[in-house]
Amino acid sequence: MTGEEMERAIEFLLKSQADISARQDRTDAQIAETGRQLAAYAETQSEFIQITSRNIDALTDAQSQTDARLNKLIGLFEQHIIAGH
Repeated sequence: MTGEEMERAIEFLLKSQADISARQDRTDAQIAETGRQLAAYAETQSEFIQITSRNIDALTDAQSQTDARLNKLIGLFEQHIIAGH
């Protein structure tokens, strides 16, 4: 290998290394951004689950109250029927 060929080979290797380093930097930045996005998504999901759970609890309570009131009404209606009215 001549001196000129050696010089070109070294230049090629240095350029290749620089390209690899630049791609690695971009990949690292993309990984970091993906991590931030996943963290934000996890927070949003957590908030959604909390809101949904509260709403389900509220609906469960409302259904229990409705059932109790309906049972009272059914009891009154049955008493009315039994009394012959």
